[in-house]
Amino acid sequence: MLLVSEGVNGEEPLTPPSRRMRERLTAAARAQLRDGGPMTVEAVAARAGVSRATAYRHILNNDAVLLWATRPTEAEVLVPPVPSPAGGAGVDLADLAEALIRATARWAFEHERELRAVLALSLAEDSAQRGLSRRGRMQRDRWIDELLSELPPDVPPATRSRLRAALMPLFGADAVVWTRDVADLSVPDAVDLLAWMARTLVTAALAESPDPPA
Repeated sequence: MLLVSEGVNGEEPLTPPSRRMRERLTAAARAQLRDGGPMTVEAVAARAGVSRATAYRHILNNDAVLLWATRPTEAEVLVPPVPSPAGGAGVDLADLAEALIRATARWAFEHERELRAVLALSLAEDSAQRGLSRRGRMQRDRWIDELLSELPPDVPPATRSRLRAALMPLFGADAVVWTRDVADLSVPDAVDLLAWMARTLVTAALAESPDPPA
């Protein structure tokens, strides 16, 4: 089963209270963004009804608040396992890729405003110094790595590398911007296209796998 990572500032504490607190702070950060309120740790703490010290244990700084406002939760982005074909033939990777992209794309379009806000901040000249690098903000590295781990071992390294890079634009703000602004697609058509691309890319990668010896 593929699901999102819950960590933002570091490793995710495993205790249920910590999980609940993260969800509470995420909800408060989202409400602040949607209402146009100040995007600060103090404001999020007040909205969540917790102390600033508690909030700072989870949210690193004010810049990180916007990242929390765009963090998909486990309940929102959960890709069910694709049933294995009869006879133990294994998981159909094209099905798995399509299921992953459909789930993450639906979440992305539902949070289009937040993702665009993060994208704008991440493109600022001082974004790296402020800890706003675009890399990994939707946990796409983890999702892609989990998908690639299911590839047959004889898929060449170069093919794995190309597939990894080709899948990256199918997630998050990247997917939203080019499907909506450039291709001018409706949301349903955009989701369908992204899913089709994921399936096509995985199928092409599998076709490059050497034939097994006779």
